[in-house]
Amino acid sequence: MTTIVQLEAALATLEPDHLAIQDDSALHAGHAGNTGGGHYTVTIVCTKFDGLSLLKRHRLVYDAASALMKHDIHALSIQAKTPKEYQTD
Repeated sequence: MTTIVQLEAALATLEPDHLAIQDDSALHAGHAGNTGGGHYTVTIVCTKFDGLSLLKRHRLVYDAASALMKHDIHALSIQAKTPKEYQTD
């Protein structure tokens, strides 16, 4: 199972309205400090983000992906939006 599939499954616990995951690992080949995990960009739209600060939204995402952050993911860029914020972009 790929890391993207595992990440999708982990983030499904947040019941997102929209989820897109991009593997950016090739852009960071040979990156200092990388012990083998990949680089990913996540765009997640979720009603659970309503009323939460950006920090708390990111914490929810990191908590959901915590098992993957140990070995499979070196860096995670997060775009965490409410459905209303996503529709106005």
